[in-house]
Parts: sequence; structure tokens; C-alpha cells
Amino acid sequence: MQNDNLSDTWSTMYRNPQFHAVSRQRRRVVLTLFIVGTLFYFSIPAITTFYPSIFHARLFGVVNIGLAYGLLQYPIGGLIAYVYAVNMRKLDLEVARMAALPLPQPRKESA
Repeated sequence: MQNDNLSDTWSTMYRNPQFHAVSRQRRRVVLTLFIVGTLFYFSIPAITTFYPSIFHARLFGVVNIGLAYGLLQYPIGGLIAYVYAVNMRKLDLEVARMAALPLPQPRKESA
């Protein structure tokens, strides 16, 4: 019988509009960060294929734009992870607030 209570709780939570708002916001954050990271990562082979002379331009000494751009992957990855952590912390607080609210009882359907 405890399993029935759990499924009732989840079905009630699923009907909550706040739950769907949090899910949409989480999906938007994850998808946006994925697109940014993917575009930045795959821009290296695209640029080297179509415009290789750009990466050969020297910035100073033996450092060229290609090397600098490749090394930029690390801080960009860290920035993406930081933005993800900050956004998920906000969403976790929203979920905690939502979980603290008393859940509306599921409607009893008459047969």
C-alpha cells in the first residue's frame, strides 16, 4: 500500500504547474549550455577546415590564434559548469520550496 501513496504523490506532483515550470526551466538551461559548449567545441574543426589561415595568425612569439582558441576551451568549460551550478542551485531552492508546500490531495474519481 505504501507504493500507492508514492504513486499518488508523484501523480499529484506531476499535475502541479510549478513542477512543469521548473522542468521547463531546467531543460532550457541544460539545452542552452549544451548548444553553447557544442558550438564552441566544434567551431575548431570547422574553422580549421574552411578558414585555416585564421588559426595561423600569430598573437605573440610562438603563440598563434589556434593555440589560444584551443586553450580557451578550458575556461569556457569551467564557465559553462559554473553557470550550470548556479542555475541548478536556484532550481533546487524552488523545488525545496515546492516540496515544503502541502501537496493537494488527488481527486477521488467516482466510478
